[in-house]
Amino acid sequence: MRLCAINTYTDDKKYRINEQFSLIKKIVETNQCNNLVIKDNNFRDIDLNLYDIVVTSGDLKIIDPETRQRFYRVIKSHKIQQLVRDVTYIRDIPKITKLEVNNFPRFTWNSSVINNDNFPYDPSYNRWLELSKKYNLTIKDYKKDGDKILFILQIPADTSLNELNFNSDGYINFVIRSVKKILENTDREIILRGHPLDVNQEKVLPHILSIYKSTKRVFKSNNKSLHDDFKDSKCVISYNSSSTVEALINGVKVINLSKNQPCFDAASDKIEDIENLKELDRENFCKKISFLHWENKEFQSKDFRLYFAKLIEQSLKRIKKN
Repeated sequence: MRLCAINTYTDDKKYRINEQFSLIKKIVETNQCNNLVIKDNNFRDIDLNLYDIVVTSGDLKIIDPETRQRFYRVIKSHKIQQLVRDVTYIRDIPKITKLEVNNFPRFTWNSSVINNDNFPYDPSYNRWLELSKKYNLTIKDYKKDGDKILFILQIPADTSLNELNFNSDGYINFVIRSVKKILENTDREIILRGHPLDVNQEKVLPHILSIYKSTKRVFKSNNKSLHDDFKDSKCVISYNSSSTVEALINGVKVINLSKNQPCFDAASDKIEDIENLKELDRENFCKKISFLHWENKEFQSKDFRLYFAKLIEQSLKRIKKN
């Protein structure tokens, strides 16, 4: 395979991403038939026809400068396959290890948003069993229904919201419509939880709260801990937030309103289900989410690097067929 890792950043982030790319280069080149080159200058002039895969750290964002947006559009309109490096969905593991989240990458094809088939997956390897034993992770029984509906907000410009931001009227309008629909389908209170890294949440949250002030049923979460919000929740609703992975692991039912989301078939995608949510089987969810969690230290092993390089090759063939 011929791979090109493209770093479009020029600030301090450039060096961190080049470190990520250096590890990916080491992984794929464990198979001597593969070659990965790292490009971080004049990225607009790269001839994509020379490569089988382009590797990016993260994906297109609506707040990207026009030059970067234009380049991502070129990638996505080209026949080349894009391997996107992002970070784990199993956020308990960085907390347990006290290691920075970039020590735990995930990989997807052609988008940072996942679907059932766009990531390296090996059904013969019970990776969840291994991770759960290693970190004492437990899938908790579904909890007794709480009284409130927890709506988890996301960073409005995040790549996970590209479908809304590029092909609809934006995330904020989506949230406003969704809250209205929740109010129409339940008499319960709705708790809005802002994203901790969203610097604009003190603008977004008051705006949404003001729209629904007269209902006296829409409130802002005052809990620091997400798990404290889980305690009183009948269910968690989001577009496709990674927090819903934590919810499912902790026995809270989930409605993810995007069909491309990390809970797979263990979440509903309809607000109309809100009062009649089923206790969906989480076995398939566990198996798949574990393949969206990798650990830098695993790749110290040559055998594991060879395994993962082969896994990328196999999943590439599957993606090309689709």
